[in-house]
Amino acid sequence: MHRTITSFAPRAARVFAFAALAVGALAPAAWATQVTFRYQPVIGGVQSVSVAGTFNGWNATDTPLADADKDGVWEKVIDLPAGRIEYKFVVNGDQWMTDEGAAEFSPDGFGGQNSVLVLGNDPVVVGTGSTVKKIEAPKFGLRRVTFKFRPEGEPQKVSLAGTFNDWTVGKTPMADPDGDGEYAATVLLAPGSYQYKFVVGDNTWIQDTKGQDADTDDGYGGKNSILNVDDRFPSISVKRGDGQIYPDGLQHAQGANEINNRGGGKVEFTTRAHLDDIDGVDLVTWSAGREAMTPMHPVNRDKIFQYYRADLTMPPGETPYLFRYRDGAKSLYLAAGGLRAAPDSGRFVYSAARFPEFITPDWVKNGVIYQIFPDRFRNGNPSNDPDFKEWYYQGKTALPAGGSLNTDFQEYYHLVKDWNDYQGLTHSPWTKDGRDWMAFYGGDIEGVRQKLDYLQDLGVTILYFNPLFQAKSTHKYDAADYRKIDPHFASNEEFIAFVKEAKTRGIRIILDIVYNHSGNSNWAFKDAAEKGTKSSYYQWYEFKKWPLPDGWPNVGHAWKPADYYYCWWGFGDLPDFNFDLSRKNDAENAIKDITQAQVNVPLVDYLLETTEYWIKTVDADGVRLDVPNEVPYWFWKVFNERVKKAKPDAYIVGELWGNASDYVRPGVYDAVMNYAFFRDPVQRFLGMGQGSAAEFDASLATGRLAYPSQAVEVQMNLIDSHDTVRFLTQVGGNANRLKLAAMFAMTYVGAPTIYYGDEIGMEGGKDPDCRRPFVWSWEKEPARVALHDYYRSLTKLRHAHPALRTGNFTTLSTAGLTYAYRRSGGGEDFVVVLNAGKQDATVTIDTAPWGGKVDAADMLAGKSEPWSGAAQVGVPAETGRIFQLTRKR
Repeated sequence: MHRTITSFAPRAARVFAFAALAVGALAPAAWATQVTFRYQPVIGGVQSVSVAGTFNGWNATDTPLADADKDGVWEKVIDLPAGRIEYKFVVNGDQWMTDEGAAEFSPDGFGGQNSVLVLGNDPVVVGTGSTVKKIEAPKFGLRRVTFKFRPEGEPQKVSLAGTFNDWTVGKTPMADPDGDGEYAATVLLAPGSYQYKFVVGDNTWIQDTKGQDADTDDGYGGKNSILNVDDRFPSISVKRGDGQIYPDGLQHAQGANEINNRGGGKVEFTTRAHLDDIDGVDLVTWSAGREAMTPMHPVNRDKIFQYYRADLTMPPGETPYLFRYRDGAKSLYLAAGGLRAAPDSGRFVYSAARFPEFITPDWVKNGVIYQIFPDRFRNGNPSNDPDFKEWYYQGKTALPAGGSLNTDFQEYYHLVKDWNDYQGLTHSPWTKDGRDWMAFYGGDIEGVRQKLDYLQDLGVTILYFNPLFQAKSTHKYDAADYRKIDPHFASNEEFIAFVKEAKTRGIRIILDIVYNHSGNSNWAFKDAAEKGTKSSYYQWYEFKKWPLPDGWPNVGHAWKPADYYYCWWGFGDLPDFNFDLSRKNDAENAIKDITQAQVNVPLVDYLLETTEYWIKTVDADGVRLDVPNEVPYWFWKVFNERVKKAKPDAYIVGELWGNASDYVRPGVYDAVMNYAFFRDPVQRFLGMGQGSAAEFDASLATGRLAYPSQAVEVQMNLIDSHDTVRFLTQVGGNANRLKLAAMFAMTYVGAPTIYYGDEIGMEGGKDPDCRRPFVWSWEKEPARVALHDYYRSLTKLRHAHPALRTGNFTTLSTAGLTYAYRRSGGGEDFVVVLNAGKQDATVTIDTAPWGGKVDAADMLAGKSEPWSGAAQVGVPAETGRIFQLTRKR
């Protein structure tokens, strides 16, 4: 993502179909109720607060709050009809905050929660100083809910997708066992409101107009269904050892996260059972006529299921297998079609041919990633600073008369001479909102080369560059030429030399690529725009009408480029590529099978050959793919094949903001930027101290379960980026919170990712403010030096201990706002204890796994303490401790 969107919620909804934040709707009523919304921010520098919810279509700006008396509490009184509403507060236009004092909550579809308010006819105060009473939790938290659907025709596959399963197609299949045309799926859900739709095949989404309680906009002009899970649905109780195995939801779809071929004959099998329901699970296999039974060990859990895993070395050929569930004196077998009493039919079959191996690069598992926005890192060669002589800047380097820009059709590109002057990014005198995306600072590759010592000393082993291609903009997601480094960064030859030098220091390179669209300054689009159908590149894009308005590209009046050609979110400078000649742009993305597409061969060949150039000739090690869900799925399969052939250990990571299990699998991507299962929960719990450790752990576990384990080890675990408010700004400048997040990143599963400048406490609001120039005077400021040294100590610790990089992860404690976990492997054992609260805390660590007595060495404090029995470990507020454990003999 590279352009500012009004709010995060609509953008995320676009990324994952139908996962809009709204999960409720107003019940009709004949009267209105006075509601006072109050919010006291926990961070400084707040410019605006509003409330968004089901009552205003989740609009982030329609219902602003005001702090008229300057007491720090923002307030708004509105009249709403009685009924159920869901809401969040929105700070500074893009920070969506749950009201933690709400009476109840509902999943928002992104790992967080919406606040819920049920209105009668009495006025209420919501938020700070709330008068709403908390609702008692039900005695039994799970309810048995059956969804039914009668589709047209005879579909091959029907499934249920919603906020309860991260809108993942196929995760909750529906079945028609009696063949009467009605499909059903039963799931266990906690009380609350849930959005959902039925999915026929892979991409036909259908609203449940018969079974829903209400509906809400899905973000695409349609509706999501809403079901309120309440006392209408029977509660269920499960108990270990009672001989009763609860069957609903037990399934084995042989997905990439259920059968994981790790290579070398090693295969990981995963299944699940309801929490606290069974004694155990065994994997039963048959090979050469012999039956073998392998106990499966519990790994992760979410709010409903406990997951079990077994690792086997599989023989060549086909191997039948089943799962044996044990509880008390009873055993049942999970086979194709469900649970059964005997293992004599319905066996699943594994073979390496059906489940190809999935190898992710070790250098990412063991690395520390550093993201650089090239124009803002360092100006090492002023002689290549932008001079705006390229054709696409003509007519765009002077302010119009009056000095005010109409950004609908006017552009003003300019160089800021003072590297340290970033005020214009947010307080520009010539734009309506004060934000300036057209200001260059002169950062370049030579500047990065000059600071390789700095990066190496920091512990960086991987550099992830935002786009370097020649382009008009500062962000370079609008490529003018995909095969040239922008001349104001470097020449291709200079960049190749830089890559070689970086590699002598053990630093790998990831390049950022966007293939959904080019820039309107791209040579191919220019040719098509000027020549129309006579251009060899006209079909590379999808024109709706031609010619373009007079004067293009310097049209002297407001116009709508989307009326002339498909372009990303209507931005005319980002024309979409036309991958599939047989269907419109907005219909081609969901096509998974290349045989179902009329492939635009010249375009696809050009893009694939371009990628090979950067991987083979330039020797880049990986690619980060921008807005990849807006490119046909089949293309990424072909892309993967070409990239891995060019460099088998190349890293492919996508910019996907939610559950990306359809993409993170063999033959597609190695990983994604881990917004959903790292950045978002880290920001909420460790950054803001919101929610609980148990909720934090559940969000993390969902992420570890969503993808094959070797993909989890290479997730790009970021805490902020060029698309988000900087973490330190988000938490009101509280460096302790940033240090807490950094400690977690450096000790958790996956690749810790530092956005340039975080290590010295750089701040910044929403784009473009989050892209300020690097503060190279940081060594003169003690607070920045201390933070830098802290980051350096964490990277050094991670590099020194394999268990912190690739060891097993086990949750130890989730008490209140404290969180403890274990990383172990290779003869090493670590315990990390985090305190997200504002008060000092004591965490209980059971030492039984280590024989009851251990020496615990505090790795940052440089001292040891003895632990025994139920050890009481003190942790100061908003901080954490890392211990290496040695068992006492």
